[in-house]
Amino acid sequence: MKVAMIVVLIAAHTSAVPSCELKEVKDENPIKVTPSWVSQGCWSEDTSEGREIHLINLNLDMISWFTMDLKNTVPASIILNSNKNVSLTLFNENIYAKVYLIRSDSWITVTGPNNTVDLDLPAVIQSDSNSLLGWAKSKFGAVTSFTELIDPQSITFNAGRGHSQDCELQTNFTQGKYLEYLPVTTSVEVKFCRIPMPLKAKEEVHIIRHLPVDTMTPRLIEVNFTHHNPSTLILQGPNTTTWKIICRIDCKFKSNNPFIIMGHQLLPNSPNLPASYEGLLKFAEADSNTAPASYTEILTDSKRLKVYMTIMTNTAPQLPSTSLQTTTSPNNPKTTMHLYLSPDYRSPSEGIVEVLSNKTVYAEVSTSLSMEGAKLDIENCSLHARVLGMEVKSLDIKKETCNPKTCSSRRFSFTLKPVQEHHSQRWDLQCFTAVTFAPHLILREGVERGLKVIKAISALPPREFHGLELGAVLGIAFASFLIGACLTGALWFIHTHTGSTVKRQPVPAIPPVSENSSANHSIGSTQSTPCSSSSMA
Repeated sequence: MKVAMIVVLIAAHTSAVPSCELKEVKDENPIKVTPSWVSQGCWSEDTSEGREIHLINLNLDMISWFTMDLKNTVPASIILNSNKNVSLTLFNENIYAKVYLIRSDSWITVTGPNNTVDLDLPAVIQSDSNSLLGWAKSKFGAVTSFTELIDPQSITFNAGRGHSQDCELQTNFTQGKYLEYLPVTTSVEVKFCRIPMPLKAKEEVHIIRHLPVDTMTPRLIEVNFTHHNPSTLILQGPNTTTWKIICRIDCKFKSNNPFIIMGHQLLPNSPNLPASYEGLLKFAEADSNTAPASYTEILTDSKRLKVYMTIMTNTAPQLPSTSLQTTTSPNNPKTTMHLYLSPDYRSPSEGIVEVLSNKTVYAEVSTSLSMEGAKLDIENCSLHARVLGMEVKSLDIKKETCNPKTCSSRRFSFTLKPVQEHHSQRWDLQCFTAVTFAPHLILREGVERGLKVIKAISALPPREFHGLELGAVLGIAFASFLIGACLTGALWFIHTHTGSTVKRQPVPAIPPVSENSSANHSIGSTQSTPCSSSSMA
């Protein structure tokens, strides 16, 4: 009975693996694998005295010879560089074209028209694309295009200018009509299948498995992944495989091999990935929110491959909160900073933020590059005055809490204590961020916001009453003396003038001034003339 139960459970568990009928890819849709591609480049409108300057940097491994056909009839200089010795069969239909061959540790041997010029160049410049581009700009005054080609079998060069003002290298670059090429012939077999997604699944998982003929030879596979829904990419291969990952929109990825991202080679983030079809599909649905959506097998003897994978679905596009984000471009991730005047982080302030110098400012920094397992940190912040002299004040920042389930950014706060004694003025807040991945530095970027700091003026405190001061007491005493003198003079005036006209009228007794102050005040208020006369006298 126990044995029967075990058999039933095993059968039920095995049947849970989604069915997937692998078919060989013929029409290159939705996946294309090629041993030849443009790894980086640029195309501009820049020329040198009306002459186009085009540089082709050959990165060769599988070929020892290639052909090149020069078309069009515009004045153009074509500079050729190769990382290894190679033979070139040249066909020149452009009488205005001039071909320059860079010679260093490697050189190009030409068969064809005798209109080439040799250029000697140090190996340290020849082997580095950025140095090579800088040298060409300095030597020729401009560069119209720069194209780094991986193993082309033949090149057709049409010439022509682009639209950008300057030629700056871009990875994941697609050349324009100025150049066409045919890939080298190699043995590549690609099998692919789609897997129906269950309704409960919220995230797609796409699996690419590398099955080389020889597992001892190091191989580099570049994956250009384009999709429209939240997705995870699983990349599995033998220990000699290295993956280079390019995602235009957010994607997560897991691999048991080293991988290159943003120019940095990192260690495997899932070293224990299963090495079987069934195991990988089960791994893909280990999370209740994910499910396998496609499975790809690549069988090749090539040392380098480029994989273009485009997944189109009918569901509305959504963006996951974490992953490899490159919403601006794969090479130029964007860092943003929002400022808040309250610790609840609910209403970000727009534009130039006005704040009193005695207040606390709350900030939130996020980057468009967010990779599972990566960490975003704030390195330092400072205030830069916009007045003459560009005074700089360092800030002490305090990290604020942020729920990792709902917040993928970094929050911090700071006071304006370093500038509290300054007059009200404009400052630029500058912060530097770093994205690290166990423990490699992936990206370091600066972010800036404008602040107008208004000097806070505290209100004067209310004056406390501590009784009458000496001056007030003396003033009251002197006023009382004057009032008494005036009253006495008034009574004397009444007595002398009324006595001469009515002699027999009885005169009441006049009490002392201190005994009836109210009467004195009444008299003094009605007979002011004598007092005024006596005081003036």
